Amino acid sequence: MKNYYLYFLIFLSIVGCSKSDESNKVEEVVDQFEQIFSCVDYSSLLNYQTTDRDNLIQYWNKFVEDVKCSGSGGPDFGEQTKFLDIFFEYTTEAQVIAGLSPGKIAYSAFVGYCNDERVRIGVLYDEWSDLNLLERLWVMYHEFGHDVYKYEHSSDPTDIMYPASTRSDIDLNDFIRAKDRMFERKFSGIRYISCPDPESEISSLTHNH
Repeated sequence: MKNYYLYFLIFLSIVGCSKSDESNKVEEVVDQFEQIFSCVDYSSLLNYQTTDRDNLIQYWNKFVEDVKCSGSGGPDFGEQTKFLDIFFEYTTEAQVIAGLSPGKIAYSAFVGYCNDERVRIGVLYDEWSDLNLLERLWVMYHEFGHDVYKYEHSSDPTDIMYPASTRSDIDLNDFIRAKDRMFERKFSGIRYISCPDPESEISSLTHNH
């Protein structure tokens, strides 16, 4: 009986230490990463247990919310956008056999960023599946930067509009700082996509006729 009691005390001591160590580890992780302020909560997009990772519209909804509440408040792109088309593209068997690589993860085009009422973004599903959740958030904001703000690429690797924007070393604070600069139009070397002047197009059509 004495031996059993001694073993029980030793077991309690081990369990107590392990729980204490685990608690300390959690506190250390929290201390190492303190999130800077953002007016929206990204946790719904960054939790592997609760996020529908293939729901692209949730990124658009978060972006719209983010723009409206950041800084002095931006336009309601949800109201402004009459035609929303965000979709996956899938690599065909023929492309795989031919060894063709798309060389991109997502794309937008003139039909979107030259029309304020339309957003059209394609996402390559196989490449998308290889990204972690924060990289996915970064990629989608990058494409919204093209389509909604008409931004061209930045030469600064810390900017969302940098072409190789899926860096694996980014953390949430890097993203928050970058998206704030994007919303405020304050990143270096900012340039805009040139869209045809509708009036000149009409004039040209009239002249051709």
